[in-house]
Amino acid sequence: MDTSGERARQGAPNEWAQRARSLGNTVRDGVRPLRAQLARIRERASAAARGPAVASLTAATGVGSGPASSPGSSRPIGLIGAGMAFVARPSIAQIADAGSSSDGNPASAGDDSRPILISSVEFDAEDPDLAQLARSVVTIRPNFSYTVADISADVRRIFSTGLFEAVAPESVDTRDGVSLKFKLVANPVVRAVVLRGASQLPVTVIQSVIKPQIGKVLNTNAMVAAVHEMQEWYNDKKVAHEFVNVGISADGIIELQVQEPRIGNVEVRFIDRKTREPCEGQTKPAYIFRHLKNIRPGATLSGRMSEDITDLTNTSGLENVNVQFSQRLHAVDGSPIMDAIVNVTEKQKAGFSGGGGISAKGLQEGGMSALVANADYYRRNLFGKCQNLTARVELSPSPGGGKPDVDVKLSHTDPWIGDSHRTSRRVFLDSDSTSLEPIHAKAEPTDDNQDVDDVAAAGDGPKALYVRKVISGVEYRRPLAASWTGTLSATYQRAYTHDDLKQTCLHDAYNSPLTFSGLPHDTTFNVLSRFVYEGRGKDEALLVLTAEQAVPVTADMLWFNRVVVRARRKFHAMGATLEVAAKGGNIIGDLPPYEAFQIGGANSVRGYPEGGVGTGRKFIVGSAELSVPLAPDQFDGYVFFDIGSDLKSGSQVLGDPAQARGKPGQGYGYGAGIAMHTPVGPIRFEYAVSEKGAGRMHCGLARSF
Repeated sequence: MDTSGERARQGAPNEWAQRARSLGNTVRDGVRPLRAQLARIRERASAAARGPAVASLTAATGVGSGPASSPGSSRPIGLIGAGMAFVARPSIAQIADAGSSSDGNPASAGDDSRPILISSVEFDAEDPDLAQLARSVVTIRPNFSYTVADISADVRRIFSTGLFEAVAPESVDTRDGVSLKFKLVANPVVRAVVLRGASQLPVTVIQSVIKPQIGKVLNTNAMVAAVHEMQEWYNDKKVAHEFVNVGISADGIIELQVQEPRIGNVEVRFIDRKTREPCEGQTKPAYIFRHLKNIRPGATLSGRMSEDITDLTNTSGLENVNVQFSQRLHAVDGSPIMDAIVNVTEKQKAGFSGGGGISAKGLQEGGMSALVANADYYRRNLFGKCQNLTARVELSPSPGGGKPDVDVKLSHTDPWIGDSHRTSRRVFLDSDSTSLEPIHAKAEPTDDNQDVDDVAAAGDGPKALYVRKVISGVEYRRPLAASWTGTLSATYQRAYTHDDLKQTCLHDAYNSPLTFSGLPHDTTFNVLSRFVYEGRGKDEALLVLTAEQAVPVTADMLWFNRVVVRARRKFHAMGATLEVAAKGGNIIGDLPPYEAFQIGGANSVRGYPEGGVGTGRKFIVGSAELSVPLAPDQFDGYVFFDIGSDLKSGSQVLGDPAQARGKPGQGYGYGAGIAMHTPVGPIRFEYAVSEKGAGRMHCGLARSF
């Protein structure tokens, strides 16, 4: 990092440092210094203009008396007094600062309220069109009486057009009254515009606002509008800036000067999380600096720095990050230089934790399996590279009353592998037991199937069936475009089927096979790609495209291809929210029954039990839900309608478990519910009715449709 440059004295006023701390919330008005500068010009000019204007008019009319004053000084864009006539230059500040009072009102040197009979009004200008423009804005008409203040007001009206450099009202006493002539000097023709110091302002923006001025008489109103457009671009992009100077030369060259403060040195300082004092950190500085795209030497001070801080905190797993600025005494190339110190507080490196609660999977399966206890070990910031290692053991009761289920999850995560695409990597080992009741449970007489004649007779079989999957693999994820992310993973999976006593089981109560291979386990090597679009804003949207290929690396491995599409859209109007969702999928190849699509239940077609509509190789489900807040941020009430079908693919599943249990293969449900907002997510209580008129309660956490 650059270490050159002189730092500001401790305790000295530091305007840019204070401003930097507030970036992201407010952006300072960059035109303010310009207004102040031109206001001072206007004040000096008006003081010079008041004497000459009154002296000229009173000498012609014999009203009042006063000494003549010397001509005022000339500025590139400002107001001047000249000779014995009211002569003034238009100021950009006059137009830009429209809300402020004018300092150019002529003051009376005597009795300026006495009416003056104006016999004629003439306009002297090189361009007849400009003379006609001036005539159209003045209010003075021949053969009427006016005061000096009225004439001064018309001078200001001519200036307000923004096209004149000087306006000199001259008077001649005649036998019919006072003949009034306005001598008009137009602004220079703009030949070019030079903008200095604007390194961040795009050339396209400059050209779009300046190009209409080139080759025309300078219109200060249009120039002020152009400056404001550039100001708005800076404000929208949250880029610190100040317009510090503006002027026009005699040959029509307009020069604007902008200050864009830049960042000088950038240092990282670690802060102890307990004492809040500087300490030695574990994170390698290079893994911090790679997140600082807007906080780097030479970068312009901007509100985008907050994006770096958020990214660094979220991606690297740090507890707190903030930035301090100090301004150097001397500017470089006219731009203030700010040195930055990035204060980093790291989280605790390692530790153990434990707890318990209710799992979403258990809520769906029902019974005591909803309860879960867990023990966790975590290790953060491995090797100082912001990588994390986690290990979790979950213990939950078995619904069948047998041995408890023990699941182990190991994961090593690198939030950014260092490439230019911000790719993350996760290496994991998971074990998980899932109930097969939605597919292989015995058919019991219910309101849903009591009129079905072809329910197969079940023999003696296990009380409950489960599939236990042990999965290891690696997953890469990266952003692709605006609102799009992509995931690519490769996994090795071994699936076992067992009963409630943890004994291997190969057939259900209907003698249908539980595994595809006929062995106690199925083995697959899967390659998965997933593309996710998340739209935010007024109408939220979600689109998930997943394609998974099981590759038979060895002869005993399965081969299949699975494609799943999910889409959801929310519409907000009049305090209500309408959510429309749909999902569908297809599987070809070797399909174990436990991998088939289950239709029906809280996350599918409500009004049916889990898997109560059907089990198939294909499926499609649609849902519509209209919700309104009952108590803001506490309770929502909603009504819904769901419909789904296996597209007549149930018989293509090994053993045809849906047919054996008399599942209809298609159905719909409707009902109403209440969602209670909690820190862990909304808890939903729903009552749904199936197409057969059977009612069912559903309870669970946020719906995973």
